[in-house]
Amino acid sequence: MTDNQEFRALFSLPPIALSASKALATVQTPAPKNETGDRELDAVLWLRDCIQTAHPALIAAALEAFKKIKTPAKDLERRYSDYLMLASGGNPLAAALGGFDFANLEGLAQTSVKKKAQQDEAIARFGSEKALFELTPAETICKKAMRGLKRDKDWGEYNSEEAAARFAKRPELVPHTLADCLYEQDYWDSLYWLRNVFSIYTSDADPAGRAHDDYCFAMLAKISPRSKEEALLVYQHLEDKDGMDRNETPDILRNLIAGGWEV
Repeated sequence: MTDNQEFRALFSLPPIALSASKALATVQTPAPKNETGDRELDAVLWLRDCIQTAHPALIAAALEAFKKIKTPAKDLERRYSDYLMLASGGNPLAAALGGFDFANLEGLAQTSVKKKAQQDEAIARFGSEKALFELTPAETICKKAMRGLKRDKDWGEYNSEEAAARFAKRPELVPHTLADCLYEQDYWDSLYWLRNVFSIYTSDADPAGRAHDDYCFAMLAKISPRSKEEALLVYQHLEDKDGMDRNETPDILRNLIAGGWEV
């Protein structure tokens, strides 16, 4: 059995447009802070704003400036937590979360650079933030396949058996190999994280897309491995994606072994 190329074309992210990925945006230096009444805390807040621009020059300057603040990081974090406790009317959770790693500017720099790189990739692939959150071709076809099926009222999910029967009728939605299944799951995972760097609340795929993701996971128990290497890729996928505790996993492992490739 060979990979389903129509399937793979559908579950592929748009290619990166180099012109979009290389676009340079003018970054303005954030305005100084005058928020807490504590000059050191306001200075750190401003330096954090500079770092979160993800602009290399501003990050370098902010990290260099932070070295001039001699107060230990733990003291700065404690003082900021105390400020947040008062500002929030005594909310301990807001104080604890706000103070955590407040003075870890090196860590913030790494996170900001990574987030900016992901945002740049998303725009380079989809053209705009708006387009990123529109239904992809894969979501659109999965949604068409589910037309007429009702979702569970409590969780908003489709019945797995009914969904599988619908997907099986569309050749472009049926994986031919275990590698196809992993390819599809990587697609949804990548799409989720590209959306997540812009909005943590709307980064999930359409429910029909999630149903197809579950369908392909279940298919890992039904398609025989073509080689030891393919079986090991499935096994590694289960470990990497915390899939060992899912209901389908015992059947998947039996399938890998029954296929002659002991894992």
